[in-house]
Amino acid sequence: MISSMAKVKIRFFGMLREMVGTREESIQIDDSSSVEDLVKLLSSKHGQRFTDFVFDKKGKLRDGFAYAVNGDSVNESKLFSIKCGGVTEFAILPPVSGG
Repeated sequence: MISSMAKVKIRFFGMLREMVGTREESIQIDDSSSVEDLVKLLSSKHGQRFTDFVFDKKGKLRDGFAYAVNGDSVNESKLFSIKCGGVTEFAILPPVSGG
């Protein structure tokens, strides 16, 4: 069976936008992949600095990030269960720092 691909627009904010050098990009991923898989794909595309910023040393997503799928806020615990086939836009918002 041939799987189809989803085209997802990724929106970056804050430090992530500075790291990747753009506000948004589009990426193709298998429809059956989870949004968590999408974050891992972005990590492999954008290198070690991105990976170290988004994931902890155990490979888990770091606390404090906010995520949105198709404009709706999504809890990190749901990222593994949302399949990319229904996703047109994904946003990653890093924790706000400073004071």
